[in-house]
Amino acid sequence: MIRLQPNETILMVLHRHWIAIALKLLVVLIFLLLPFVAIAILPQAGFDIETVLPLIQFFLITYLMILVLGVFIMWTDYYFDVWVVTDLRIIDIEQRTIFNREVSEFMLYNIQDVTVEIPSVLATFLKYGNIKIQTAGGKIFEISDIPNVTEAKNVIIDHVPKSAVG
Repeated sequence: MIRLQPNETILMVLHRHWIAIALKLLVVLIFLLLPFVAIAILPQAGFDIETVLPLIQFFLITYLMILVLGVFIMWTDYYFDVWVVTDLRIIDIEQRTIFNREVSEFMLYNIQDVTVEIPSVLATFLKYGNIKIQTAGGKIFEISDIPNVTEAKNVIIDHVPKSAVG
């Protein structure tokens, strides 16, 4: 749970765009279909499936369990990676693995540079991109594939104190 300071308000919460998980799930779907294609091709290659059916079932179930675990890890990373932008600071919550999370925060007055990157044609059409923020300490904070990236940048820049900008 995030504790806000007195009189601090949340301006926006930034999650990744849905396309970030959709592309990964498309790859998983392809891997999901591979064993079934292989099982369909094996009899045509002269392989007798009936003799090793229990072994094929074991490996198929194990393979599917690994795929489900992979989808769970991808979803956890997608869902729990978040930036919380308040009128005083930005809180960066980075889900590294299932049980490993890193929470960083920096004050808006420490921001020295905000960079927006729109990496592809698809990102241009769907209006998502990456934001990199460099702080006075030299650390770079980055969130990838966020929707309405220019709007997010404008909200951040508009709330940076004018004395911090120069």
